[in-house]
Amino acid sequence: MVARLVVLVAVLAVLSVVFGVLEWLWPSVRGQRRRRPGLGTDIAWWFWDPLVNKTISFIGVVAVVVPIALVLTAGMEGDTLKAKLEARETWLSAQPLWLQSLQLLVLFDVLGYWSHRAFHRVEMLWRYHAVHHSSRELDWLSAVRVHPVNELGTRVVQSVPVVVLGYDTSLVAAFVPLLAFYAIGLHANLRWNFGWFKYVIASPVFHRWHHTTELEGLDRNFAGMFPVLDVVFGTLYFPKDRQPLEFGILGDLVPDNLLRQIAYPWKARARA
Repeated sequence: MVARLVVLVAVLAVLSVVFGVLEWLWPSVRGQRRRRPGLGTDIAWWFWDPLVNKTISFIGVVAVVVPIALVLTAGMEGDTLKAKLEARETWLSAQPLWLQSLQLLVLFDVLGYWSHRAFHRVEMLWRYHAVHHSSRELDWLSAVRVHPVNELGTRVVQSVPVVVLGYDTSLVAAFVPLLAFYAIGLHANLRWNFGWFKYVIASPVFHRWHHTTELEGLDRNFAGMFPVLDVVFGTLYFPKDRQPLEFGILGDLVPDNLLRQIAYPWKARARA
């Protein structure tokens, strides 16, 4: 535990410097404060997410995936369930790892798109996802505000097809650090839109429109990596001439405190 805390502190320090410089050189919202409202809450989330959220989601994924894996590997030889899964052959697992990697990225984003859209459109789910949208001044550290239920739901939706379809599960572990860093960058206060590649790969401006409270941007830009999904499903909003300036959620009902934010969905349901 101590070693993990030391690593988290070190990574926080390094990223603070890296994104501090980037956001100073290429800001989307000029003059945005470093010591903004909610900064302490986001720092608390920075430690809570890997230590608690990830543990909860891991246990939840295992609880869902293991019974499925037992059914899929019934009758197969092997000392462990992991060995049986690795020995299980499908036409997908027979492909080169680089091709599986590309397919998994697309699969994750398609699943992520629809689960993300569900968290916006289904009122019960929105209460959990609203915590992620509660930052009123968006920067890279805002990315870590994710309610445990939101984290668990997304991970289960993405993990089950990987096992069922027979992809190499080791690739998922390899993707995690890359995708985590990428998600942090999407929330940064940067005016990058990636120019000609703006519809190929998600940029900070693309995702910041997703977090805006400006009416034209509400419930738009759900893709985590490939904006073409929003083009195909009619949820893209990506104007060329301006960038979003206002963030948070309409009504501003989510409290600015980690433990209160965790309790918020259940209290909101009780009030409803």
